[in-house]
Amino acid sequence: MAESQSNLGETAILVGIPSDKMAVLDEILQGNGIETIKVSDGSAALRQSKRNLPSYLLAWRDLPFTSGLKLIQTYKRRHPRVLAAVVGPQISAEARRSIVRQGADDYIEIDSGPGHIETIIRRLVVRKRTGIIGRNERMLQAVEIIESIARTKVTVLVTGESGTGKELIARAIHKRSNRQAGPFIAVNCGALPEGVLESELFGHEKGSFTGAVTQRKGIFELADKGTLLLDEVGEMPLGIQVKLLRVLEEECFMRVGGTRDVHVDVRVIASTNRNLKHLVEEGSFRRDLFYRLNVVTIDLPPLRERREDIQTIFLAFVEDFCKENDIEFGGISDDALVALENYDWPGNVRELRNVAESLAILSRGRRITLEDLPEHILRRETEHPDLPVRVGRPRWEVERDLLFGRLAAIEERIAYLTNVILNATGNTHSVPVSAPYNPVHAEEVKSGESLLHDEIVVRPGTPLKQVERELIESTLRKVKGNRKRAAQLLGIGERTLYRRMKEYNLT
Repeated sequence: MAESQSNLGETAILVGIPSDKMAVLDEILQGNGIETIKVSDGSAALRQSKRNLPSYLLAWRDLPFTSGLKLIQTYKRRHPRVLAAVVGPQISAEARRSIVRQGADDYIEIDSGPGHIETIIRRLVVRKRTGIIGRNERMLQAVEIIESIARTKVTVLVTGESGTGKELIARAIHKRSNRQAGPFIAVNCGALPEGVLESELFGHEKGSFTGAVTQRKGIFELADKGTLLLDEVGEMPLGIQVKLLRVLEEECFMRVGGTRDVHVDVRVIASTNRNLKHLVEEGSFRRDLFYRLNVVTIDLPPLRERREDIQTIFLAFVEDFCKENDIEFGGISDDALVALENYDWPGNVRELRNVAESLAILSRGRRITLEDLPEHILRRETEHPDLPVRVGRPRWEVERDLLFGRLAAIEERIAYLTNVILNATGNTHSVPVSAPYNPVHAEEVKSGESLLHDEIVVRPGTPLKQVERELIESTLRKVKGNRKRAAQLLGIGERTLYRRMKEYNLT
C-alpha cells in the first residue's frame, strides 16, 4: 500500500533487471509510492542520476562489463544517501552478508516470492524515510524498532554515548508516527538549574515568582499533540522527576504557582548517555520513573563499533556541506578513508560531522588526501595501523590485540581462499569459514586473477608470516605490480600493503 502523499516523489532506478523479473519489482515499488526508472547498464544509471538523483538503486547481480555490486560501490561513493540493493538469484546467508559488508544495503532474491521481495523493499523504504544511514546490524535493529513502535504512544528510552545520534532516532520516531504534523521539541535536562527547568517544562502563572510578569506555557503544553524529547534525562533533579512521573501516568500537571491541572497529549521520548540503573542504585534517579521510561529501549552503538558505516556517513556529511556552500566535491583518497575508519571517534557521529564539515570547506573542490586529515586522526593511524583498538589500556594488551587480530585475519583469508579454489575446481569439500570483508569471487579465479598461484601449498605448521608474504608476492605478480589492485584483492588498504611489502622486503 502506498504511504501518505508526503512520501511521494521518490524514485528507484532499476539497472539491468531481466524483463521477466521486472514486473514484481515494479509493482511492489510503485505500491510503496516509488516511481521506477529502467535502464540497461551501469553507465546508463550514472547518466540518469545526473538528470534525476533517485532514492533507491536496484542493480542486477551480473551487468554488462561489471557486477551489480561494483556499480553500487561506485554509485554510493558519489551518492552516499541513495539506498542500493543487489538483485539476483537465491544465495547463501554468508554470501549475502559478504555483499552487504562490501557496500550494498541489501540483497533481493528475486525468485523467493513477492512476500520476501516486499519485506526487503519495505526495509529499504523505512531506512530511507527515517534518514538513518548505515548497514550496521544494531542500527538496522533500531530502524525495525522505530517502525514497530512509531505509531503507538509507548514511551521510548534511547541510550548511547554522547554524539551517537539519539536525537536523530527521536526525530525518526516522530517522523514515522501519526504525530508527524505536530511539534517536535527537544529539551536538555542537564543544561538548566532545577528552578528554571521546572518552569521550562511546565510553565508558570503570573506572579508565581519574581520576574513572572505574565503567564507562560511550558514545553509540555507547547508539545501538545506532538513529541517531546527529554535529552539527558539522567541529569534531571529528583524534585522534577516526581512531576514528570505524574505527567507520564496521568497526562496532566500544574504550572509553577498554578492551582488547576493542565491536560496534554504528548509522546515522551527520553535519552541519556548514563546508566540509569546505576543512578537508581545510587539514589539519584527514581526507580518508579526508570521503569516508566524504560518501556522500549533503543541502545545505539558508538561509532567505533560500527566502522562499516563510517565511510558512508562521512561522504553523506561532505555531500550535504558541499551543497550548502556551493562547493564541488573533489573526492577522497582510499588511504584517507582507511584512516577515518581506523580512528576511534570518541565524539562519535558528532565528531565525524565536524571533521567532514572542516574538510569539505577547506578542500574547496580539491581531492581530500591523507595529509589533509587532522593530526590526531593521522597519529591514531600511525600508532595502530592494523587493528582498531581502545586507547588508554596497558601496552601489552594493545600489542596482544593487534597480534591476535592480524593472525585471525590471515587464518580467515587462507581458509576462504581454499574454499574459492576448491569451488573453482569442482571440489565440494569446502572449509566452513566466514568470508572476509573483500572476498575474491570464483569467477576471478577462473579468469586467472586469483590470489594464489598453483605452486603455493599451505601445509599445517607453515608460519603465518610466510603464508602472508607468499600471498602478497603472488598477488603482486598477478596484477603486474599494481599495488592498488593488489590491495583491493587482498582486502587491505594500500598503506597497509606498503607496510607489509617493506616488512617482507618486497619491491
